[in-house]
Amino acid sequence: MDANHILMQSKAAYNQWCVQWREHAKEHSVYQMKPMRDFENTGVGKAVLCVANGYSFEENIETIKKYQHNVDILACDKTFGHLVSHGIKPKYLMVCDANVNYDKFLEPYLDQTSDTILFANVCSNPKWSSANWKDKYFFINKDILKSETEFSNLSGCKNFIAAGTNVSNAMVVLLTQSDNDGRKNYFGYDKILLIGYDYSWRAGKKYYSFDEEDNLKPNYMCHSYITIHSGAFGYTSGNLAFSAEWLAEYARAFKLPLIQCTKDTITSNIQFGDLEKQLQYSYKVEDKEKVRDYVSQLRELMAKKFELETKLATIGKDHWYAHVAAS
Repeated sequence: MDANHILMQSKAAYNQWCVQWREHAKEHSVYQMKPMRDFENTGVGKAVLCVANGYSFEENIETIKKYQHNVDILACDKTFGHLVSHGIKPKYLMVCDANVNYDKFLEPYLDQTSDTILFANVCSNPKWSSANWKDKYFFINKDILKSETEFSNLSGCKNFIAAGTNVSNAMVVLLTQSDNDGRKNYFGYDKILLIGYDYSWRAGKKYYSFDEEDNLKPNYMCHSYITIHSGAFGYTSGNLAFSAEWLAEYARAFKLPLIQCTKDTITSNIQFGDLEKQLQYSYKVEDKEKVRDYVSQLRELMAKKFELETKLATIGKDHWYAHVAAS
């Protein structure tokens, strides 16, 4: 994607919100900053379902409910309440937005939070962090402006992930943590399933899942009249199209194990799959402990290798100096 476009978007967002982000980072400094390594390779052998708020999520809610115990579910802010009100308890919730509405999207469901682990950006709305979650982990976005240094100093958080374009894409980044340093699949899931990643809305359908309010967003956000992958007519906005393009490029560049589980979308470079079939996936889940153990052993060996190489280099330098002095 065009680097200048990304830089322009990043600068605009920072200039608009930096004061509020700083205050939120300071408020989050009171929490224990646990390492993200707790989740490394915990998903080996399983699928994880990322739930965004496109209308395809609502259309498939019963299928998700039927197979919820076979997958790990990662919700994003607004989808949490829809899931728990339908008897679905997500394993994880991700919150990124500094202004996501607490009163509307979380407060009515505060009695449903104790089974879910929160992943929160330190710049996000701190009201969400104050709920009684099963556990809480915090992170900071690495961006083209290198603002992560500022927010790390303010919050004390040392977990960094690459910046995405919105909370939906950030879920994929959190799970994989692929970035300029190379391809990763940090949580280790065999499959990352996507639902609600429509980045568009269909004619006569809702803009968001379960949104019964008569608002003007489908009108003022309607920048393009399109045909989506299912063949239906739909609409999209400049921001939604940009996020869809970003996710497509991220998936292509790092060959990520993403499965798009609806064709009512404008995403590309992502394999399509049937949601019901994909939710039944499981393969040698017991390999998780082996992988985590082997990675731990490998790190110890690499650390030992570095230690021995340093000692050898020190001895070699010492003898070289002796040789030069006696010549």
